[in-house]
Amino acid sequence: MNRSLLLSLCGLCGLCGEISANPPTASYVFPAGAQRGTSVDVRVGGLFLHDKPAFEVTGPGVTASPHLTPTKRVWFEGPVLPLPESQQQEDYPADVTGKITLAKDSPLGARRVRVFTSQGGAGGPVFVVGELPEVVEREIDGEPLPKPITLPVVANGRIFPREDIDLWEFDATAGTTVTAFVHCTSINSPLIARLDILDAKNNVVAEQMRHACVGTDGSVKFTPKVAGKYRVRVTDARTLGGPAYVYRLTVTTEQVPEFHFPLKAKPDDLKDATDATKTQQAPVALNGAIERPGTVSEWKLDLKKTGNYTFDLQARRYESPLCGVVTIHDDAGKELKRAEGTETADPGAFAFAPPADGVYTVKVAEKFRGRAGANFVYRLRVLDAPEVVEPGFRLAVAADVFTVPRGGSLKVKVTAERFGAFKGPIELKVDGLPKGIEAKPLTLVANQTTADLTITATADAVIGHSPLSLVGTATVGDKPVSLAAEFVDAGAPLKGKAAPVKAPTGKRSGSSELSLAVAFPTPFKIIDQYVMTSAPRGETYFRKYKIDRNGFDGIISVQLADKQARHLQGVSGPVFTVKPGETEFAYPAFLPPWMELGRTCRVCVMATAKVKDPIDGREHTVSFSSVEQNQQMIVVVTPGRLDVSIDKTSVRAEGEVKFAVKVSRSKNLTGPATVTLVLPDHIKGVTVAKLVVAADKSEGELVLTFAPDAGPFNGPLVVKAVVQTDTGPVTAETKVEVVK
Repeated sequence: MNRSLLLSLCGLCGLCGEISANPPTASYVFPAGAQRGTSVDVRVGGLFLHDKPAFEVTGPGVTASPHLTPTKRVWFEGPVLPLPESQQQEDYPADVTGKITLAKDSPLGARRVRVFTSQGGAGGPVFVVGELPEVVEREIDGEPLPKPITLPVVANGRIFPREDIDLWEFDATAGTTVTAFVHCTSINSPLIARLDILDAKNNVVAEQMRHACVGTDGSVKFTPKVAGKYRVRVTDARTLGGPAYVYRLTVTTEQVPEFHFPLKAKPDDLKDATDATKTQQAPVALNGAIERPGTVSEWKLDLKKTGNYTFDLQARRYESPLCGVVTIHDDAGKELKRAEGTETADPGAFAFAPPADGVYTVKVAEKFRGRAGANFVYRLRVLDAPEVVEPGFRLAVAADVFTVPRGGSLKVKVTAERFGAFKGPIELKVDGLPKGIEAKPLTLVANQTTADLTITATADAVIGHSPLSLVGTATVGDKPVSLAAEFVDAGAPLKGKAAPVKAPTGKRSGSSELSLAVAFPTPFKIIDQYVMTSAPRGETYFRKYKIDRNGFDGIISVQLADKQARHLQGVSGPVFTVKPGETEFAYPAFLPPWMELGRTCRVCVMATAKVKDPIDGREHTVSFSSVEQNQQMIVVVTPGRLDVSIDKTSVRAEGEVKFAVKVSRSKNLTGPATVTLVLPDHIKGVTVAKLVVAADKSEGELVLTFAPDAGPFNGPLVVKAVVQTDTGPVTAETKVEVVK
């Protein structure tokens, strides 16, 4: 490598200074699924998804757009947040779009979604291949409008913004049971769904089941006495919401089991017993349920003193709500053994050596008083010897996509789960790495369960992504065994016919399809000192910044950052261009006229640019963003210089309607005020005559005309007044309710 190229690499790749990158994150894919044999346009959201990110959807029978296209960010502000909620950290995912096509024979279930930019890769969202017809919510601001569906169907929606409510309307027949169930947490959505069913008068006729149907994240069943229109209402149980709060709602008249009895568990060749009146002998699986509070299942077991028995209660791991307690008693009723589970886990398997031959009583109960039901099922495995677990191991990693910076390194934590008597060393090795990437073999010594594998990228490593094959090799027994490390998802595996449901395995889904991305570091960064000031709402505030270019002399674009230290509270800003060579700029941020007075507004900006790669000449879009307070725009909101009011708080949407408008200007604000009506895209049939209140006037008349089919009016209309100044518009707003 010649000296000039090396110096270029030092400047652009951070070999001579602290240089960072903004690797992407993937927050959601919407809709989060589709019927196989169809194509669907999807919106992928995440942070730092610059330019045209590469796009992957794993699994057979799925074809995805190779790249995603930037599109207008969808953001609904929702209700004004009071303190302290408004001071919480908030992300503002950028939106990119693409298409996913599913083959007719595509296997049902979950697929992983991945995105890649010049600064790294990310996974997380889940896309589901379904079997039923599907519909997608058309998102609008304001109060919910019922969306018609025809059963059976899967409805894809989002609870967005906060406190959002979705209504899905369907026709039901008297006496026919309708089941609605949702998948959200199992597809990695932050939504905690709450479902209920309403009649045409918005009366609640069925509430969410206390314990969801097996394989779902929430469910509700309803058998109408009267045929007619009904609605499934979907909300977040915590009244939260956002663009990532996606869900898949299945509404069907097909039978959906609330639970399985006997419990569906991993096959183990044991005889299943369900009759507690008979004395059983090991090995056997005792199947029962705690149907009423305070009841206890009692089983009789003929055990031998010479026996060495193992007891293993299966319940929580297979979606039963039972928090089990197992006790063993002799013929006099004396308790000889006890094992208790928790709200999240079954009691561990335990051994029991009978003191004498005889018939023992084994009791199974619910740990917490008052909890019971037909779905509190269990399967108690009783083995006549210690359970023999085949020796072996499994390797797990914490993600399916990893990013290493060019000229830097990355530590990948590998966790080994050992089975049976296997305690030996495991050699970790990464195969098939591209040129410029190195990962030295690492050995987990005997009984070691975790290790950090270091992956290093040279200063001339090619920017891009490739498969990552991380393999562990060990001698198990007398045979060599090689296994690929898996990413074990936080969500549950999905299977099923009517809709995806959790697989009854008691384990999370795993995938050895890993990816490694090499990131191009950002050479420049925004620097400045801590500044706190005040500014009036309803106009633009300018924050001065400096840029450390670190050798980069091209155009830099600055805009509001995807990742904010706090909720923006409606602050907006343009894409601002910093010309080549400039090292200072003033970013304009507009403070909306409805911001709460006295709030401390903290705004973060993001700088992006196209930087030429000195290795291969390609251009890479890179960015710098920071939530450190020195880079924040910190403003205490003060009263605005303009106010507008109207003489009506509500009107009927009929013909021509006139408003008396009053505009109030502060002493240091002059100029004519233009008064307009702000209409959401989904509201049609409303026209407004232009109104300009002269500089020496404060009153005027605003005239609205409503067409016969105007609407829908699911929220107030906004009347906005604007006075143009040398530093930008000064605005004020008021609202009017419209009824038909």
